[in-house]
Amino acid sequence: MDRLAKNIKSEAIYLDEVDSTSSITSIPIHFWYENASNVPADKFLPPEILEASFFRTLEEFPILVGHLKSDANWKTYVDVDKDNLNAPEYSDSPCDVHFHTIRDAGFDTKMLPNTFIDARVIPVPAALVGGSIKPIRAHIFRFKENSGAVIFIMAAHNIFNGYGFHCFVTRWAEISRWMQDASDSAVLPTRAFVHDRSVVSAIRSSETDALESSLRNVMLRSDPMAKIIGWFSPNTRAMLLRHSGVTTDFINCAFHIPTEAIDALQTEAQAFAPPDIPRYTKNDIIVSLVAIAIAQSTAWDKYEGKSPLVSALNRLLLGKFLSEPTKFTVSMPIDMRSHIKSLKGVAYTGNTTFQKWFSASNYLFSMEPSARLVAELATRTHRVVASIGERAVSQYFGLLNRTPYGHLQCMLHQVQLRHMMYIANNTRSAFHTVDFGAGAPALARPPSHGFPNLVIVLPGHPRVGGYEVSFTLCREVAERIVNHKYWMSFVDKCDFDV
Repeated sequence: MDRLAKNIKSEAIYLDEVDSTSSITSIPIHFWYENASNVPADKFLPPEILEASFFRTLEEFPILVGHLKSDANWKTYVDVDKDNLNAPEYSDSPCDVHFHTIRDAGFDTKMLPNTFIDARVIPVPAALVGGSIKPIRAHIFRFKENSGAVIFIMAAHNIFNGYGFHCFVTRWAEISRWMQDASDSAVLPTRAFVHDRSVVSAIRSSETDALESSLRNVMLRSDPMAKIIGWFSPNTRAMLLRHSGVTTDFINCAFHIPTEAIDALQTEAQAFAPPDIPRYTKNDIIVSLVAIAIAQSTAWDKYEGKSPLVSALNRLLLGKFLSEPTKFTVSMPIDMRSHIKSLKGVAYTGNTTFQKWFSASNYLFSMEPSARLVAELATRTHRVVASIGERAVSQYFGLLNRTPYGHLQCMLHQVQLRHMMYIANNTRSAFHTVDFGAGAPALARPPSHGFPNLVIVLPGHPRVGGYEVSFTLCREVAERIVNHKYWMSFVDKCDFDV
């Protein structure tokens, strides 16, 4: 920490309104490495070098060692004080389980010691004891007989989106390899990462005509609960949400779908596409297929996937208006980076995701699953994604900035929805190639982290290709999904409850 404090400066880094839409969530991922070549313990992911390279990387990411705070105007910022750094949570521990045992069990994290850091969606372990949220946490477990290791990394989502998180992880891996290189000629490549949110603030627009009326209505209404929650500090807000039971016990299911299966469905569904969509994207097809699986595996007359508190609030707030749920909502974070000119060629680590959603009636989901139904949902998905352009992005930034609690209105709107899913397409990520000096991981996967109906789509491992679709679900829905014949007809492998 002494070197870190010496090589960074004290500063206040204000987060923007798009960061704030992710203010209660985290980004977790596991990297599983096998020591297949029996490299000696002092050479296989050397503990001293792995830790030293982690803190060396933080010198280029000072935002990760600051304290999350709010100013008098409710604006959230990261207070980087070199004399009072927010020390990251880092540990390196032995594990009395062999790599082959946990690999054969589908990389089940329940087989790890209970000291393994909590992967809940709300990153608040320190907040529960009066401290600050840790923007970054890392825990390494080394398996029995030096057979392998797992590196778990979790970052606060309002600091990073997937791109920024990937920047940190790949830079840590790069510095780790460089420090392990014994040759004098090894030169550490220079990288430039931008954490200053002012590079995107200039694009804000006061107009709203390019945005859907549903989004405008959610953002412009006066929501007393959003004002109350917005008044609290980030630490207090996280602590209250954690104690409230908004996130409860869920399980994770990971499904592998071959590329050929998606290609075939894409071709079949295209026959039912409207004239204005010459070709569905892979994303259109995957989102639609997942929506069918979850919606048709959900008991529509129950509040599955909600904590008891949220279920009670939903009944109180919505029960008098909706005797039966009538819609299923698909929410998608879509990266706006390509529509922001100031970010061209810039390694900007802040959030650039546009929260988009569409709803479909329960009547639609009651239909027999088929390529025609996939096409119906793929059309909606395609049009939602296509609606994002430069004007819509600038207006979205501006709309979020109108009130200091606008981002909370988005969150509360989605919490109150009776049936929905949240799907993030990360198929362009390269986590399966992250090499800390021990080669590529055997697997890179997000764990179950307590947020209902969260779906993350990742590229399959390079050795098998395809797509890995990771669900976080309540057990009842998960058990129905693995028995959903149409969904499972595209799946060639399933790891249940991992």
